[in-house]
Formats: sequence, structure tokens, C-alpha cells
Amino acid sequence: MDPFNIIIQAGSETIDLNIHPQEAGSYKVIYHGALIGEVFLGTSGWEAVTAEMLQPGGFPVYEYDENSGHEKILLSDDVVQAIGIEIAKASNGSAM
Repeated sequence: MDPFNIIIQAGSETIDLNIHPQEAGSYKVIYHGALIGEVFLGTSGWEAVTAEMLQPGGFPVYEYDENSGHEKILLSDDVVQAIGIEIAKASNGSAM
């Protein structure tokens, strides 16, 4: 599957993300051209690991702007689930 874009709501903010499917069934999450982490469907729903826990694989790691509030995008379970729902929609449910 080719990379694709999704839009999610994080609180009152709309965030555009670029999703890069991986062979292992996970999805690298790119924000403003840089890796913020990876999501995958676990046993109890969508789960995430941050970029710091991954090998970037050719992507620059997102440098958080302390004023942007985006440093915790993948630390909120609600946001991770919203990303997973949008991935499932974009992949016609094959990601579920």
C-alpha cells in the first residue's frame, strides 16, 4: 500500500498526518515531514511507539517545538485510536 494522508482531531485542533504502511503491518506516522512514531493494531486496539523508540528508517525524527503542543500526539490513547480509525477507513478496513 502506498503512503497516504489522514486528518485527525486532537482536542480542538485538526492535525494532518502522512501515513507510511510497513511490511510488518504497522504504520509510520509522519508530521511535517518528520517521523513522530509508529502505530499498529494490538490485541486491545491501536497502539503506538514514539519516534525515540524506533529506528527512523530514512525519516528525520520530528523536532518538537515546545510551544506547539505536538510533543504528545502519540501519547494520548484517544489520538492513537483516532489515527487507527482513519487508517482503517483509508485501507477499506483491511487494517483491522
